[in-house]
Amino acid sequence: MLTQSTRTFGMAHREDTAMVKSGDYHDYVIKNGKLIGRFEEMYRVCEDPWPETEVDLEANPCSTRSREILAAHGYKSVLSIGSGKGLHLNWLRKSCPDTRFFGCDVSETAVEHSKARYPQLEVEVGGPLAVLDGSRTYDLVIFREVVWYVLSEWETICRRLKEAYTGTSVLVELTFYDDQTYGNDHFDGPDEFVTRFPFEVREVLRHHLTRLQREGMLMVHGDIL
Repeated sequence: MLTQSTRTFGMAHREDTAMVKSGDYHDYVIKNGKLIGRFEEMYRVCEDPWPETEVDLEANPCSTRSREILAAHGYKSVLSIGSGKGLHLNWLRKSCPDTRFFGCDVSETAVEHSKARYPQLEVEVGGPLAVLDGSRTYDLVIFREVVWYVLSEWETICRRLKEAYTGTSVLVELTFYDDQTYGNDHFDGPDEFVTRFPFEVREVLRHHLTRLQREGMLMVHGDIL
């Protein structure tokens, strides 16, 4: 379903590359172990860069558990960082009708698509540090498959959350790979990510796809104390 390019986000320290039009989303995201980060161009060129459906989400243990967590805790306001075209966020919304769902993405094209297709979502163009400015409170902040794209700012983002969002919960879904090269200097596998998770851990779910118990999706749910 996902590749080492995973999903939706691009921030600082992007690799300088020639502006070559390509239908392969890898050329705009992560390629050859380096962050490219040309997300707006990707959404303009690739009609469906993340080929995921609600059927896929229903078959994903980490995603379905995340949905259960939202419903069980009764969060009233949820922000998804890197919400892309909105499919995942709208899938969550349908199970939590009393929750306000906010989203942000650095791609204007993705946000325009999300607004048109899912008008119930409150989405805007912007990166995590721009959106997490303390002007609005959230019960839960979701980072679904975006941590690899904000590695250079991850520690700053976590500090901002601790400073301005005490009492908020955080939920991360992140895919790792056996042969992964990009990002290993930050988190060398799912175990290290959990160990270095800067918030109070409430639950961890691993969905491994290989015997090395690295490749697959990781879900971590925690609280900002």
